[in-house]
Amino acid sequence: MRILIAGVLGGIAMFIWASIAHVATPLAAIGLQALPGGDATVSALHDRLGDKHGLYFFPYMDAHGSNAMAAQAEKLKTSPHGILVYNPPGGTGMSPGQLGVELALEVIESILTALLLAAATAFAPRLIMAVAIGVIAAMATNFSYWNWYGFSLDYTLANAFTELVKFVVAGVVIALVLGWRRNRWRVRP
Repeated sequence: MRILIAGVLGGIAMFIWASIAHVATPLAAIGLQALPGGDATVSALHDRLGDKHGLYFFPYMDAHGSNAMAAQAEKLKTSPHGILVYNPPGGTGMSPGQLGVELALEVIESILTALLLAAATAFAPRLIMAVAIGVIAAMATNFSYWNWYGFSLDYTLANAFTELVKFVVAGVVIALVLGWRRNRWRVRP
């Protein structure tokens, strides 16, 4: 039960840190830029994509041909490339539902972290394990996206830092909760 409580509290701490990082610091905006052409570019996207929500990769590569990779390499010599997440009009922006899903994800991440940290018996090893888990989580997507999709290095580092700190914060909370003993506050003769 203590592991579950530690995980839930760690997840809440993660959520608080991520909220602060995204609302009260510049971390969330590092590496992002306004779309050139503003409304005209957005209008052109809407004219082409309409209500087709999706993740678009361009130029698209059909991976089924024997020459697919060579054809893609040739096309990239003369064509811009990238990925685009497109959401049609009618979205809600940041909704309570999205915040709830994010909180749930962070609580689950933290409970899994607490299960691992429970194997250690002291604060320092638990914190070291949390840092290691945070480094893995920060690298797992952020640096692969930088490598494969060309995400900017400043965006990648800011998001990796935010992710790492989430696990450090959760790790401190988990280590403290796991370290509590029921008789801790008793006066000993």
